Amino acid sequence: MSSVGLNGTVVQSGSRIFVSGSSSGIDTNALIDAAVQQRLREADLIDIRIDENLLRSQGYDQLQALGGSVQSSLDALRRSYGFSGSGSSVYEQKTGTLSSNTATDPTSLLNVSIDETAASGTHTIVVREKAREHIITSDPIADPTAALGQNGSFRLRLPGQAQININVTGTDNLNDIAAKINAVTADTGVGAAVVKVNETNYKLVLTGQETGVNIRREGISGDNVLQAIGVLDGANAYKNTAQTSEKARLTYNGIDIARDDNSFDDLITGVNLDVLNADVGTTITLNIGQDNAGIKSAILDFVDSYNALRDFVLQNQVVNSDGTVPEDVLLANDNLLEQVDNQLQSLVGLNFNTGAQETLAEIGIEFDANNRLTVDELVLDTAIIDDPDVVRNIFQTQYSDDNAEFEILSNTSTQVSLNFALDITTDGTNITNVSVGGDNTLFTFSGGTIKGAAGTIYEGISFAYVGTASTTVNIAFDQGFADLASNTLEGLVNTVDGLIQQEKLAIESTNENLQSRADRVRERAEAYRLSLIERYARFESQLNQANGLLNQIRAILGTNDDDN
Repeated sequence: MSSVGLNGTVVQSGSRIFVSGSSSGIDTNALIDAAVQQRLREADLIDIRIDENLLRSQGYDQLQALGGSVQSSLDALRRSYGFSGSGSSVYEQKTGTLSSNTATDPTSLLNVSIDETAASGTHTIVVREKAREHIITSDPIADPTAALGQNGSFRLRLPGQAQININVTGTDNLNDIAAKINAVTADTGVGAAVVKVNETNYKLVLTGQETGVNIRREGISGDNVLQAIGVLDGANAYKNTAQTSEKARLTYNGIDIARDDNSFDDLITGVNLDVLNADVGTTITLNIGQDNAGIKSAILDFVDSYNALRDFVLQNQVVNSDGTVPEDVLLANDNLLEQVDNQLQSLVGLNFNTGAQETLAEIGIEFDANNRLTVDELVLDTAIIDDPDVVRNIFQTQYSDDNAEFEILSNTSTQVSLNFALDITTDGTNITNVSVGGDNTLFTFSGGTIKGAAGTIYEGISFAYVGTASTTVNIAFDQGFADLASNTLEGLVNTVDGLIQQEKLAIESTNENLQSRADRVRERAEAYRLSLIERYARFESQLNQANGLLNQIRAILGTNDDDN
């Protein structure tokens, strides 16, 4: 802070106070600030570099996320690997369509779920009976809260369930009996409810918790409580049956089938049928086939994510008419941005070893004038329906080997094609050597796992060998677009060690160093400020003392500033 007094300006810097200014008539504060600002200019320039780096890092965040979205969109289209590597790609997925020979909506009769293990084919189904629970009731009772005056016990259960006595005392009413039955429902499989059937009457309703089986009554002793309330007749048979238990019944491909419940999950492999309603006059036709809509959707998802990335690239290539770069351009002339864009574009144009159709363009996927992807959906639909294997082989890596005890485990390779003979030597139990053409430096091995060595053309692929004998495995490996593009992106957008992540970490490290430099500059500038304040304070103090002495001399001589 500072304040003006008779003998100068009081300046406080931290805990130190100095006098400056008035004696000399010089604005020492302005001189000090100007000198310090000159020293701080370097820190200000460093701050600008830090801000520019932060903006570039934000651009890399967006590039990494968009590239990651493209990679994720390819997951469904690429090959699954490993001994059990099936079912995760869209090509293995199955779908079903239902139709009927009547106006009845087949989905009102049957619910169908299908997984990838289902075989393509056509099935006919007639729903003859829906499975139902056994429901019995008591006679009407006027007051469910009135004591029944019964002392006895009984057991109610479904087949295979626990035998538990329901003990009734003379003070129990209808509600009490229902509560005692429900207390053991989890064990017996029988539930109870008191239902008001009209303004003057209530009934005890007993319901089996499973379909297709009857409620058993057992262990009646003491007063026959169930008979007293009208659940049983004089012969101990059920007196009031609201619903008989029924099994679910289908006619499947002409064969009558029955199950205790409404779920038929063991009739067709990979298919679960749930009966909703019965209609013996309606024949349902179930057609199971490849999920063509799912394949198309996965391809369109890739196209959308690719175009989002391409739009980001185009946005960062914009230059104003005066040659300046717009504020929203974060990665102008950036090498990594160009690398991601160029590598993906080059893959889109590749030929893939599929047969009649070998490129994305031949199934309707092409570049427009801005190198965004466009889709001719008619061409794509025709390819998916008429030749689905071609579509699959364009996107998915084709792999083969000639040994049943050998399998590819993983593929992160960026090689387009590999064909080689892998020589495996064992001691009868364990692998002792792996080579290609006599070179044993191309693969590493541990246990039964064989991996391509880093820096070789085999890097990124791994295999498993579960045999014990020495052998030669002939391997053919032709990458599909989805595998190749995903593997290429992995090296760029991986959030741990991809090139973009490495650049972000480098920017972070650079900014930390720059911030340290800026802090040091500011510390030195502040120290310089203190030294200038002290220097000017001494100058003003000395000048003030000299002026005081001069004034004393003038007073003694009787002169002033106006005397000659």
